[in-house]
Amino acid sequence: MRNLIALSIMLFLVTLTFGVMSYNRGMKADVNGDHYIYWKAGKDFLSGQKIYTPGLVDGGFTYPPFAAFCFSLFALLPFHSSAFIFTFLINWGLWLPSFLLVRKVMQLEFPNQDLKWPLLIAAALSAGFYWHNYIWMNANLPVFCLTLLGILAFQTGHYRRSYLFLWAATFLKVTPILFLFFFAIKRGPRDWVWIAICSLPFILLPFMIRGYEAGTADWQEYIAAFMAPFADGKIDENIISLGIPAVLRKLVSGNPAAGIAPVFLLEADLLQTVVHILQLASMALLTCKFLYDRYVKDRQRFSAADLCLIFLVPLLLPGRVWAHHHVVTAFIYTYLCYVLIRQQRMALLSVLILLAMFSNLITSDVIGQQATDLLKHAGYVTWLMIGACLLVVMTGYQRHDRTGYTSSS
Repeated sequence: MRNLIALSIMLFLVTLTFGVMSYNRGMKADVNGDHYIYWKAGKDFLSGQKIYTPGLVDGGFTYPPFAAFCFSLFALLPFHSSAFIFTFLINWGLWLPSFLLVRKVMQLEFPNQDLKWPLLIAAALSAGFYWHNYIWMNANLPVFCLTLLGILAFQTGHYRRSYLFLWAATFLKVTPILFLFFFAIKRGPRDWVWIAICSLPFILLPFMIRGYEAGTADWQEYIAAFMAPFADGKIDENIISLGIPAVLRKLVSGNPAAGIAPVFLLEADLLQTVVHILQLASMALLTCKFLYDRYVKDRQRFSAADLCLIFLVPLLLPGRVWAHHHVVTAFIYTYLCYVLIRQQRMALLSVLILLAMFSNLITSDVIGQQATDLLKHAGYVTWLMIGACLLVVMTGYQRHDRTGYTSSS
């Protein structure tokens, strides 16, 4: 009882602190931040104005129409009040629930196991990405939590509920459609109709509010503003952009402004071909893996390692990846910390902790502007995710290790 009271007091004080910080952040928000993009899209959605502007260098609002409907709830408030409420409810209010959901999913895979230390270590390792979402008022935590709810429902046999959660996440931000694709492989044709039906509320609701003509234009402009450019091979060139395509582009082009020369030369067309081959080959391998699991091994569920690989795809393969997308490392790091502790691979765990903790320190205030530019240009976080991917494969898809531990994948 005494511990519960102490925990409640600590949680209240932390929440109060973040409340004050969120208020200050919200009052200082301006038109250059992500929340302004959300808020304006919400206002335009309600007023019948265009919500997309194809051709912008930064892309502008690049989320599906259903996301604009969700942001319209915040657009009912004045901008700064909206920024405060959004920051507090979304980027603090979902911080703890996201880890509770990670814990619930992991408990299904590793029942009756002590997950306290893996979760605590994962919280520390992913803290920089959570903080990035908080500072920039991004919308990745709702997507992450909805995805985890979808995984939890799927793994416990509540398939239609799972599809609803995952479609909600997909129509906020398109990448969770990967889970629906792979879940459809596991369930087979018997569930494909239900998967399609569960998407209808998120498609039809914007049409009901905006009307058929505006709703159709929304989808055409969304495809033109976001889907088509990246389908054609667009890669963000900003020094802070992440993912394998962006890292390859930066290694080829260098960064004259930061005094960084190209590492090797590659024609733009050839680079685009290499990126497309890498993307297609990676997706093909993962698809074949899950088809083999389902139709040869008759595995009805996903292992934690499987889920980690699906989470890693949007961090490594798209042409647009930012640091704030990496809140999903809360799941990946929890898995890796648990399995490395369980398999007594403490040297590997120590290396992972050191490298991942360092990713939280890549700021000019800590290591200086020159070192920060160099590490961001080199895509340090992307190389870290490639290492995490290799660790997932190494620890998750072996039959036995020296402790006798058997992977459930």
